[in-house]
Amino acid sequence: MATDFHTHRPKPGARALVSCRMEELTHYPLASLELHPWNLPAHFEPFPPEFHAALKQAAALGEIGLDRLRGPALPVQQEYLEALLSLAEQEQKPVVLHCVRAVPELLAAIRRHPKVRRLYHGFRGKPEQLEELRRAGFYVSLGFASLENAALFAHLKTAGLAQIGFETDDSPDPVETLLASAAAKLGMECAKLEAQTDATFDSFLR
Repeated sequence: MATDFHTHRPKPGARALVSCRMEELTHYPLASLELHPWNLPAHFEPFPPEFHAALKQAAALGEIGLDRLRGPALPVQQEYLEALLSLAEQEQKPVVLHCVRAVPELLAAIRRHPKVRRLYHGFRGKPEQLEELRRAGFYVSLGFASLENAALFAHLKTAGLAQIGFETDDSPDPVETLLASAAAKLGMECAKLEAQTDATFDSFLR
C-alpha cells in the first residue's frame, strides 16, 4: 500500500499521516497533532492539559516548526519549538517539521533533542541541503513540487533513498500519482519505490 508521509487532505486507498487539530484527531487512523508556526500567538502560552492529552493519543506531533516569512516573531516560534520538542521527547512521539528559511535554527533545536525522530516535510532544496538533513538524522519527505527539481532526483539516483518519503501535503491528488512520477524519474519500478517508502515510514513511526 502506498504511504503518504504528510497530508492535510487524506484520500482513500493510501496509508496517510494526517496533520490535524486536537478536535480532529479521532477522525483518522494515523493522526498527527498540529501546531503550525503560522497559527501561533504573538507570545508564548503554556500548553493546556487538553493538548497534552491529545498528544498522548496522536501517532505523531506536527506539523510544527519555524517560518521566517509567516507567523509571529522567530524567537516566539523558537520558544514554541523548544517546548514542543521537549513534549515529543517526553511522550516518545515522532515529529513532522515545517521549515522556511530557518534550517540552521532548526538544526540547533534538534541537536538539543537528539532522541526525537524527525521528518522534514515538503523538501524541495538542493542535494547538499538534503544530505545535511540526512546526516543530522532527519527523515525527509518530498511533495509534488520536488518533481521539478531535476538536480535533486539525479542526486537521489546515485545517493539512494535512505530516510526518503513522499507526501501530498495540501494537494488533492493522490500519493500514488506522486510515487509513479517519482519512480519514473528515479528509473525504478513504482512497486519497489512504494515498498521502500513503506518501510521508511514504519521506521519513522516505530
